[in-house]
Amino acid sequence: MQFDRYLEWLGKPIKFAIAVALVLMVGFVFANVVLRYVFESGLTWSSEVARYLFVWVVFLGSVLAVAEHRHLGVDLLVGRLPLGIQKLLFGFAVVLIVGVMALIVEGLLLLIELNRGMTGPATDIPINNYYYAGLISAVLMSSILIYQAVAFAITGHHGPAWRRPSSRSPEP
Repeated sequence: MQFDRYLEWLGKPIKFAIAVALVLMVGFVFANVVLRYVFESGLTWSSEVARYLFVWVVFLGSVLAVAEHRHLGVDLLVGRLPLGIQKLLFGFAVVLIVGVMALIVEGLLLLIELNRGMTGPATDIPINNYYYAGLISAVLMSSILIYQAVAFAITGHHGPAWRRPSSRSPEP
């Protein structure tokens, strides 16, 4: 299970990056509020940097949620079905999700091309950093989902959180 080790290896730096980004966001916004209300000045760039960091936190968190099966799902019906049908439905869901991710990647590549050379007003950080977060997360989520679907179909492991054997199907 080489991919399992890859997911573990990938999860640690992502969690660290999210933690650092959250600390920086809170620090920048807090410093800006204190400077604005106490000293009647502020950091012109702090809210813009916090916005960039927030976008990255959201997209990296989505990758972790996919890897750990933490996304919200309704399993009222699916969890009661036989394991074979559960596998089929999970595979179908993954095909749909990866298809949507492909559309997102296509749109993001167009946006990156369209906004080439544009920067934020206060920081001169390229606007495309927003789109890179989405692009990287869409590719990572798609690859993780494809692995999970194949592993679930073949071994019965790495399935969705709702995967549990019904009373009519044996445990894998």
